[in-house]
Amino acid sequence: MKLDLIFFFYFTQPFGKNLHLFIKKIIFALVQESYEIEFELIRQCIKGEQRSCKKLYDKYSPFLYSVCLRYINDREEAKDLLQDAFVLIFKNLGQFSMEKNFKAWMKKITVNCCLGHFRKQNTEVNAVEDSSKYENSFIDLTLLQDLNQSELLHFIQLLSPGRKQVFCAYFIEGYSHKEIAEMMNISEGTSKSQLFDAKRELKNAIEKDFAIAKKMKNKE
Repeated sequence: MKLDLIFFFYFTQPFGKNLHLFIKKIIFALVQESYEIEFELIRQCIKGEQRSCKKLYDKYSPFLYSVCLRYINDREEAKDLLQDAFVLIFKNLGQFSMEKNFKAWMKKITVNCCLGHFRKQNTEVNAVEDSSKYENSFIDLTLLQDLNQSELLHFIQLLSPGRKQVFCAYFIEGYSHKEIAEMMNISEGTSKSQLFDAKRELKNAIEKDFAIAKKMKNKE
């Protein structure tokens, strides 16, 4: 909260140059302190200190659970995947480089768990080797700009299995088709085709929803 207030005043208030420099120093010091606290927590977890492990779990489990829910609709299944992800996180803490972003590192492990789970449970993703027609095709998704975050996530959850996983990994997590292919054990061509189909399915679902909403409004 203290850091949030300093950021607010720094970026919104008309302070003089000297005061801006002073606040920048405070922000830097607080950020460094936050990193040091987190790194010490990680070190204690590596040593097997149970209270620190619980503290780390309590701190990051809500965020990582939300990541699981992007890929898995079933909440109980998502909770199981969250536990699997934390098993891997604690197991590999010793390999984490303190120079990296810890939250992003944990997120990648969690996404890998979700995509790996889907790979084991589903064999219905059709393999595609020639992806040229998908690379040269365009689907206009500008209508997504009219949606808020919860509405967009709702439509993403409705995507077909395979398409949803690739869509989230590509657009939300920022993975390349090569990375997605490796995580899901599919070809890059299949990843590209699944993304193309996901965008088309998403566009059709949103247009249908807008049409129904407009029809209902005209009846009022």
